[in-house]
Amino acid sequence: MAEDRITRSGQIKVYLGKCFRIFSTEKQWKNFISTALIMAIISMVTGKDMFVSFSDTRNGSFAIICACIWIGLFNSIQSICRERDIIKREYRTGLHISSYILAHVIFEAFLSAVESCIIMGVVALRNISHLPTSGLVGPMFTDMYVTIFLVVFGADMIAVLISSIVRKENTAMTVMPFVLIIQLVMSGTVFHLEGITEMISYFTLSKWGLDGICAIANTTRSVNNGYIFSGLDSCDPKASVLLMAWAVLLIFSLVYILLSIIVLKRVDKDTR
Repeated sequence: MAEDRITRSGQIKVYLGKCFRIFSTEKQWKNFISTALIMAIISMVTGKDMFVSFSDTRNGSFAIICACIWIGLFNSIQSICRERDIIKREYRTGLHISSYILAHVIFEAFLSAVESCIIMGVVALRNISHLPTSGLVGPMFTDMYVTIFLVVFGADMIAVLISSIVRKENTAMTVMPFVLIIQLVMSGTVFHLEGITEMISYFTLSKWGLDGICAIANTTRSVNNGYIFSGLDSCDPKASVLLMAWAVLLIFSLVYILLSIIVLKRVDKDTR
């Protein structure tokens, strides 16, 4: 394929089409079944008083965020490194790395959107009788869906970055558990964080995802880095917490995308 004769937008269409063909031929739609099964298992162990009592809300929110990050990471952890030789060859004949990455970003956004619908659906069915009655920025379902999507998509973009850095699929799968552990341990839910660990938590998707869900559930972080019910009558402070979480999660994703483009442009320097 002579990429030097195709515009950047044309290349995006070509590689986006390739992503969807692979999705079809490799039956990647099975990932949606996996998402439903993961959430079904989580729904079996989350407390029946989620969104009612503090401990069940905290634990249930943490479980949802764990699932979102795992699902997002698994989406694309091998998607780029497995094509590295092809990318190197086509880069030398005119491939724009930005177009290649953006095609993957659009495709992964599609996957994340569908998976977020599944996650939100299971959460709603499990807690149908005691969901929050109103949202903070928009309707409750919209607020919750956007939060879940941004976490899944953010984790997906971390995986795209990892897949752009490493050169072998096995290496990508080796790195993924460490990334997952950092995200979960540094969330501030299981362990009390202070000093350097608290600083690290501000760079994790889990911290901001939990802030978002707990804001919707009418809880907030206390001064000792835990969670308490806020008891606020006004939604204004809680809306600001949710909007801040959304903004940070979106910025993280954009940074991961930019870094993926920068890193993958060095593919031509591979000597292996």
